[in-house]
Amino acid sequence: MVSGVAASIRSSLESSTFDLAGHDATSIQSITHDAFSTPFPPLDQMIRITFVVGAGKLSRQKYDAKAMQILTAALRELEYVEDRGAGCSLDCAGCFKTQHDTGKNLFTVVVFPKLSASANASNHASGGENEEDEPLLPTNSPGYKIAVCSISTFQSLLSSQCPTYAQKRKCMECIEGLIELLQSIEDKLMGGHPLDSAEQSLYDEMGELKEKLAYTQKEAAKHVDEGLLTVQEKEMLVEMNQTRISVLTKQKSSAAVAEKLKKALARKERLQSLSDEKLSSSSTYPPPLRHEAKLTPLRKKLLPLLALEGKAKGGFLTLAETKALTEKEEIESEIEHLEEASYGWFEEEDAFEERLQKSRDKFNAKYAKKGGGKASGKKTSAAGRSGGGGGGKSVNKWVLPGQKQKGGWETSGGKKSSSKGKGGSVFSAMMLDDSSSDED
Repeated sequence: MVSGVAASIRSSLESSTFDLAGHDATSIQSITHDAFSTPFPPLDQMIRITFVVGAGKLSRQKYDAKAMQILTAALRELEYVEDRGAGCSLDCAGCFKTQHDTGKNLFTVVVFPKLSASANASNHASGGENEEDEPLLPTNSPGYKIAVCSISTFQSLLSSQCPTYAQKRKCMECIEGLIELLQSIEDKLMGGHPLDSAEQSLYDEMGELKEKLAYTQKEAAKHVDEGLLTVQEKEMLVEMNQTRISVLTKQKSSAAVAEKLKKALARKERLQSLSDEKLSSSSTYPPPLRHEAKLTPLRKKLLPLLALEGKAKGGFLTLAETKALTEKEEIESEIEHLEEASYGWFEEEDAFEERLQKSRDKFNAKYAKKGGGKASGKKTSAAGRSGGGGGGKSVNKWVLPGQKQKGGWETSGGKKSSSKGKGGSVFSAMMLDDSSSDED
């Protein structure tokens, strides 16, 4: 019998927030299991269940130090999938994401509960199409765009959508996933099994994947050669390179191994020459936001309105001033849109927030004193999931960067997609994350 907080969660008919202050590890695990081990009853629209799992210095002691880690681990055990771009859509059932509300200084985990089968059935009832006829990759996802575009278009997309080293690494993983998908389709053909319409369509459109992978590898290497790295990217590279050196030194001596070891040692020397101080003080890297040129005039236009808003709190405004303030919300909305549209395809949330804050700080240093206000904004998010696929008599649904994962889709190993290394927020030797932008 479910009771207490778990019962309140399961009885939610609209989006609700639950504070986990005072709950220990056992309690959090119990609440998570009781609330989400079985699908919720059918709902006309998706709801979000938000858990507050941490706070700033003043309230930090109220929460278990590992509350977020415990909650997300329990969700993964229940086959929930991390998707930082998930939203209140029935397609996001079975997903969760972590967030940091910088305004309130709260750390949260947002869960989009699984729903009973009838809910999903009603969601697709009006479509009149069989689920198998849906495309293997959503046509607006980065994975699809990478798969079908020409090599020249891809080169342009890589520059605009994957401007940092970390994003290029993840793009490489995406392309490797596409190559595996192509292989699984070819394996099906070789086995004498006909392709369905979705498989045939994608098979006909995919092209130049190996060329795209080689180009991405070449562009990623330039970051090291030119010292265009963040401190975090350098640390990741140092660790990866040291692992490679250790592996090579244990291999049987040969000319090929010696050449690889020589390159690895040269890479080690190059990385050691890049001081953390030099990297962190770079004015050109990480690169500016993609829509920086559009953001600057909007932020300048907003400054006097922010000053005017401050004046309104201390007294009366003229009719002209009141009218001018009506533009403020529209300008702020456009700024937020452009900031979010600047999110890279495979960019980690923390990395993007750092670039965004750098953009705001640079603007404030140049214009804020003159305008009487400061550029600020809400924390942005981006959509996407990661995953793989497998061969056999049928090609499974594939989840590549930019594609939201529905509950039940599997990776090539037959296991549910894990957030760590395949869509989490940490670097690993084989990184793959996903996020999407509606703007090319």
